[in-house]
Amino acid sequence: MPIGLYVHFPFCRNRCAYCDFYKELHDPGLEQHFYDALAIETELVAASSAGRRVDIGTIYVGGGTPSLTNIDLFARWLDQARDLFSFAAEPEFSIEHNPETVTREKLAALRDLGCNRPVFGVQSFDQRLLKLLGRRHRPRSSHKAVYLANALGFENFGLDLMFGLPGQTSKMLSADLDHLLDLEPPHISFYQLTIEEGTRLAEQVKAGKVKPVDAELLLAMYRGGCEQMADEGYVRYEVSSFARPGFECRHNLGYWEGGDYIGLGPSAHSFVGNERYSNIADLAGYVESLKSGRRPLIEDRSGVEQRMMEAIMLGLRTARGINRRQFAARFGRPLDDRLDRKQYELFIQSGHLIPDRGRLRLSDEGICLADEITRRLLK
Repeated sequence: MPIGLYVHFPFCRNRCAYCDFYKELHDPGLEQHFYDALAIETELVAASSAGRRVDIGTIYVGGGTPSLTNIDLFARWLDQARDLFSFAAEPEFSIEHNPETVTREKLAALRDLGCNRPVFGVQSFDQRLLKLLGRRHRPRSSHKAVYLANALGFENFGLDLMFGLPGQTSKMLSADLDHLLDLEPPHISFYQLTIEEGTRLAEQVKAGKVKPVDAELLLAMYRGGCEQMADEGYVRYEVSSFARPGFECRHNLGYWEGGDYIGLGPSAHSFVGNERYSNIADLAGYVESLKSGRRPLIEDRSGVEQRMMEAIMLGLRTARGINRRQFAARFGRPLDDRLDRKQYELFIQSGHLIPDRGRLRLSDEGICLADEITRRLLK
C-alpha cells in the first residue's frame, strides 16, 4: 500500500512569535549541508526496506519555510528519491509557502518538478494581527500568491487561516473569512492559535502584554467559521480541515487514519509498521550523524496503549470517524475495550457520538467539542 513521505525543511527567515516547530535561520551554506545530509538519509531509508522499493503515494514538504529552498538542490534530492522509491503515477505533492516568498518563477519551477498542491500560510488578512504573530507578509502578498497559483494552472492549493488570536474579535474573523473565501481555495485549514511554551507569544502572555481569547469566544469563532465555510460549499472532513469535494488532503488523512509515513529531515517523525520514531531536532547533530552513516533517530518507547489512544484521538477528529474492524485488526482488541462505557453511553444518548455502519464518529456538534469528548471517553 502506498505510504506518505514527509520532508522537514528546517529554515526560516525569521522566528514567528507563536511557532514552536524546529527551525534555523536560513543560510545558503547550511542549506547545502542539509541537502547533503538529506541525500544520505534518503539512501539509508531506502536501504532499510529489506530490498523492497517503498511505494510513495503522497509527498508533503513542510517546515520551516520550504518555499525558500534552492530549487537546484531540491530538484537533485527529488531525482534521487524518484530513483530509490516507487512513486505513484500522480502523487499528491504539497509544499508549504509563506506568501512573501512566492514568486512566479519559483512556483513555476516547483510545478515543473511535480508539485501539484502548494499550501500558503495566510494566517490572517489583518495587518495588525500579522504583526502580532511576527509574520513578514502583508495581505496583498497572500492575494498575489493565490493569483499566481491560478495563473500557473494549479487546480489544487490550500490556504491556512488562524483564529483565536489575541485581540481578535468575531467581526475581525468574519472579515478574514470573507477575504479568504473570495479567493475560492479548494482547501482551507482553519485552526485555533495554540500558545506554546517557549515561544515569544507565550512570554508576552505571561508578562501580561497580550491577553488570550477566552474559551467561550473561541468556540463561537469556530462554530461561526464552520457555518460560513459550509454556506460556501466547503465540507469539514476533519476538525480543522475543509475542502471542496475531492480536494481533501490525502497526505494528512493518512496521518489521521493510521497510515504509514516516512519523515526525513531534522525533527521529522515516521510511523511504519505500527512503530513510531523521530529524528533529532538539531540540524548540526542531524548532519553529523548522517555524515557518520548513522540515521539520527530517537526511539519512541510508548506502547500499544498509547498507540490505541492516539488512534482514537485522531480518528474522532475526522468526519468519517473510526473504523471498528480496522482498529481491531491493527491492535488485536476491539475499540470498546479502550472506551469508558458510562461516558460512551452518555455521549450516544446526547447525540454527540454516533455509531454508523461499523464506524464510530462524532456528530457536527460533537466535533466542536472533540478534545473534551475524547478526554472523557478514554479510560
